[in-house]
Amino acid sequence: MGDASQPPHDGMTTGDKVVFGASSIAAAAAFFWLVVASGPGAWRYYLSGGICAATSHAIPVPVDVVKTRKQVDPVLYRKSFVEATKAIVEQDGAGALLAGLGPTTWGYMLEGAVKFGVYEVLKPPVRKALISASSTTAAFAFLNSKLLAFATCAAVSGFAASIMLCPMEAVRIRMVAEPSFAPQGWIQCGLKMLKYEGVEGLWKGMTPMVYKQVPYTVTKNVSFDFLTRSTYAAMRQNGVVMSSAVKVSVPMFAAFVASLLSCVSSQPGDMLLSLVNAHKGKRRTKDIVRDILRTDRGIKGFFVGIKTRLLHVGIIVTLQLLIYDFVKRLCGIAATGL
Repeated sequence: MGDASQPPHDGMTTGDKVVFGASSIAAAAAFFWLVVASGPGAWRYYLSGGICAATSHAIPVPVDVVKTRKQVDPVLYRKSFVEATKAIVEQDGAGALLAGLGPTTWGYMLEGAVKFGVYEVLKPPVRKALISASSTTAAFAFLNSKLLAFATCAAVSGFAASIMLCPMEAVRIRMVAEPSFAPQGWIQCGLKMLKYEGVEGLWKGMTPMVYKQVPYTVTKNVSFDFLTRSTYAAMRQNGVVMSSAVKVSVPMFAAFVASLLSCVSSQPGDMLLSLVNAHKGKRRTKDIVRDILRTDRGIKGFFVGIKTRLLHVGIIVTLQLLIYDFVKRLCGIAATGL
């Protein structure tokens, strides 16, 4: 007979391992096919996007931990960033501020690769298709818009990135919201979720993930593209030399503005994503929306943690776009906007 005092085994069954292995292989194969199908040289966009997203999201993980805990813990949500950080450290130790570092790094490496790669690869054919459609009749003349073309590409890439990121984000949020759920790390957390909640447990946040990622990607990518292009164009008209300093200051300014826009546009989706994935259960997104609106906070309830997230997203997006521009140039691609 087994020892009744022993905790239940948290490992996977053979069936769980088969599902996990098959899912991993399928995801890797799909990503490889996507890169190959994108054409010669497209790998540089995927590489640049993966490096910049993984690096920029890993650095401010402690800020994201505090933001997420404020969103899901009623005790912390009224506290300031400093007060919430102090409370988390006192309760769970300093290591709690690094909760979710593993899934954040790997998840955003895939997310960034797809988001930037798909966006850049789609721009020429989508622009060409819209121009062609606009010439068929005067009613479609509005389709001849670079802004519309870029926004369409960004929306598609944001949706594709959501598919790649959703499972890892579910793991990250669970680790942050329930520090005792998987004390051995993010792999244990993912396996436990798979074992006790099934595959759907890793995908239940797909709807709010799309609500977050699509507006985030559209505002970030498109605003960065247009701000760099317009700033460089204005400088050329005024005879400014495109020096190394200019190629750093222009994308830095554009990245900072893009960070503010993308943070505000994606905040409601981020709030919903945190609440959907925070604990075990099958609460639907629309139920959470209704519950938030019924509280005394109303619509403001979707913007809990916005100040902390402005800091978090500001760091992430500014770093991300600067790194993306730098790695692109190392790979032989012109800086964004030039």
